Amino acid sequence: MLRINQTTNVDMSASIAASSSTEASKPDISFPDSGLDDYLTGKNTKETVKNTLRAHKQNIELHVPWIGSDYIIYKGDGKTTYGTLRQNLGIPPRVLSETNGKNLSDDQIVKNTKIYLEDIGWYETTPQFEGEAADIRAQRSYGNHFAGYNRSVTNDEVKAYLK
Repeated sequence: MLRINQTTNVDMSASIAASSSTEASKPDISFPDSGLDDYLTGKNTKETVKNTLRAHKQNIELHVPWIGSDYIIYKGDGKTTYGTLRQNLGIPPRVLSETNGKNLSDDQIVKNTKIYLEDIGWYETTPQFEGEAADIRAQRSYGNHFAGYNRSVTNDEVKAYLK
């Protein structure tokens, strides 16, 4: 059985030290390892993906198969390169080449390219220490193109942007 007794005579005093006005006007605020840059990059990526999909809606066909992953076919506009498309849709390197079974370079003009919805909206994160960077490099060398990336857009958001 547990008994809780009443506490008596508790002294609740605290000392208050006033700071000078010069100290109060120059607060020392730091964000060590806060991930603020990654957060802002994710927000910017999401906004760029949204604007790109809405602007090129007429050149995009959405495919939602009964079985399998949802994808789009980007028909191209005759001037957009793969590098620009990857940057604007947040697609890591080598993903489009693997999906389309071709060796695509960033300076080629986009023509009828298949893009899975789960490949859209990725942004590169900043490794916190050398060990993490080495792990990311190793994963990428073994074919994990998304190592070191986070996703800022969901498949449902991509579909909503295309409507």
